[in-house]
Amino acid sequence: MNMNNVARNNYSEFLEFQLGEIVSDNVKRFVFESGFTAQEISYRSNLSVATINRLKAGEHLSIRGICALAEALNKQPEAFFVRAKR
Repeated sequence: MNMNNVARNNYSEFLEFQLGEIVSDNVKRFVFESGFTAQEISYRSNLSVATINRLKAGEHLSIRGICALAEALNKQPEAFFVRAKR
């Protein structure tokens, strides 16, 4: 297949950026509300502190990481994808 004639979907890139921002905001908020240290969350989630920091930054998002973090923080995974009311 010749990929030169395929149009890129900039809207999906925009949505991906927004999703990263939403998840990042929620991760930061839920971590803060938990009162746990980064090391405690790392232990509870079986995620490295670096991975948790990447989730806080909205980078390298994975369902596995979000689910592990949700379980460690006693949250539903879906809560990480909902924009908080301001």
